[in-house]
Amino acid sequence: AALANGSRTVPEMGEREAWESGVGDWIGLVRASTHPHEHDAVLRELLPPPAGLTLDVGCGEGRWTRELAELGYDIVGVDRSNALVSAAREADPSGRYDVAPAEELPFGDGEVSFVLCVNVLMHIVDLDLVLSEFARVLAPGGALVVGLAHPMMEAGTFDEESGELRISAYFTEEEHVLPLGEHHVAHQHRTIEGYVRALIGNGFVLDDLREVPGRTGGTPKYLDLRLTRA
Repeated sequence: AALANGSRTVPEMGEREAWESGVGDWIGLVRASTHPHEHDAVLRELLPPPAGLTLDVGCGEGRWTRELAELGYDIVGVDRSNALVSAAREADPSGRYDVAPAEELPFGDGEVSFVLCVNVLMHIVDLDLVLSEFARVLAPGGALVVGLAHPMMEAGTFDEESGELRISAYFTEEEHVLPLGEHHVAHQHRTIEGYVRALIGNGFVLDDLREVPGRTGGTPKYLDLRLTRA
């Protein structure tokens, strides 16, 4: 699989096993006070008001689940990683968390009013399968808010200090291997068009799209979208 810098490597274990083994590294990164979450403010602007059941799909260690619960959302965090869900439950004993893959959500048809999915879809191989599952559990008129690493960031090389982004393979859909502690996980590189067409093709209407810059402000780092289930 291709790395963003053009080199290639082979992960020593599968994606699921890497997340289970690297959970401590991920939690440390997410919870560190110095770790920037540059698109949090934009995602908060895209949130619909609390109404009905909310799912935080790919909740990880539960950061967004906890925040939305404090804001009055009736929310359940869902993640395929037992280790991450255990960490979320430890941090939030009164919260509700389920272990399940995004492709098989344990909820009935039209049972959900709002799905939040932050920093997850880049890891999904079969995007249509997951988006069709979101459409299944969402009631007509329900909201989907998605946060992604901006596809431009994975289409070449990026210098964090200078903010220089060199694009070389934006239209090449391929797997990019990323380090997680001593292991590796993968992003499935897609174009903005690839994401939007898949969302529309699975019954969603695009309401808003935001491109969020990184620290230097000169290049896009995140892509955030709000959609409605038709």
